[in-house]
Amino acid sequence: MRKLVLLSAFFIMLLVYLTYAFLPVYVSETRTIDIPYGTPTVKIIDTLHREGLIRSRLSLILIHVLRKEKLEAGEYEFSGYVSPFDVYEKLSKGIHKLHRIVVAEGSDLYDIAELLEKEKVCKKEDFLRYAMSETTSRSYGLSTPTMEGFLFPDTYLFSKNTHPLKVIDTMYRNFLKKTVDLRPRVAEKGLSIEEWVIVASMIEKETFWENEKPLIAAVIYNRLKKRMKLQIDPTVIYALKRKGMWEGRLKKEHLQIDDPYNTYLYFGLPPTPICNPGLSSLKAALEPANVRYLYFVVDPKRKRHIFSTTYSQHRRNVARMRKRR
Repeated sequence: MRKLVLLSAFFIMLLVYLTYAFLPVYVSETRTIDIPYGTPTVKIIDTLHREGLIRSRLSLILIHVLRKEKLEAGEYEFSGYVSPFDVYEKLSKGIHKLHRIVVAEGSDLYDIAELLEKEKVCKKEDFLRYAMSETTSRSYGLSTPTMEGFLFPDTYLFSKNTHPLKVIDTMYRNFLKKTVDLRPRVAEKGLSIEEWVIVASMIEKETFWENEKPLIAAVIYNRLKKRMKLQIDPTVIYALKRKGMWEGRLKKEHLQIDDPYNTYLYFGLPPTPICNPGLSSLKAALEPANVRYLYFVVDPKRKRHIFSTTYSQHRRNVARMRKRR
């Protein structure tokens, strides 16, 4: 009889303990935990208990024994009432904390790499290794040797330590989505997809004024038709970036740098886009203004461009703008 009483008491205590162990924990302020890659399941459970996200290690151990799923490493966020089932669900499905990443229009691969490293999404050198790889661009059917131009500038949500290929894939698929209405018109313009984006990237880097973009596009196409060098300053800046020589200021001697992106030395379009253009620049590349302009120079005070048809007009405009400086 005594053994029965003791056994009953034991089971009651066990039931009480299990009930307690599986009770939700209230997290008053949002709490973030970071599980390093390679952490064993037992240590993951220890961390969750130490951080106060579960009342007892036993609760997760029992769930794990029944479900036998892998608990993924990474950064996780918890708030409000959190049960052991919620915790296990989040870690087994890899529902990581997401970071808001804003990629500005005109950002190039180097800018994006810096941003991703700053936000701890992935390392700069890892992103550039994949984004600058011809193997990566070819996997998407592109003829350009890098992914420059095809990673659409937008707001993204990425978790910490995301693989660079996943970042690239997300951004490229967004490019396809955002340009779905424009791409059918590219062939009508007599361009390849790559040529279209190259032109749009130069427009993007030359001006942020919407009403100037069709005019810049017209100058580019007019010069190409006349087999004139494009002489686009941002292409030289991109050449300097590729060589690790860009220090924030374009100098006269830079215009002589021997690089296929230098449109002061080489005829035609550069080998790839020089940035990732936004939708308005992509549209302007398909809808150039009906003008005969061949030249433009920026007004340093108004930050707008002055366009001209003849070289003599252009020289006079350049002289006026130099005086303004």
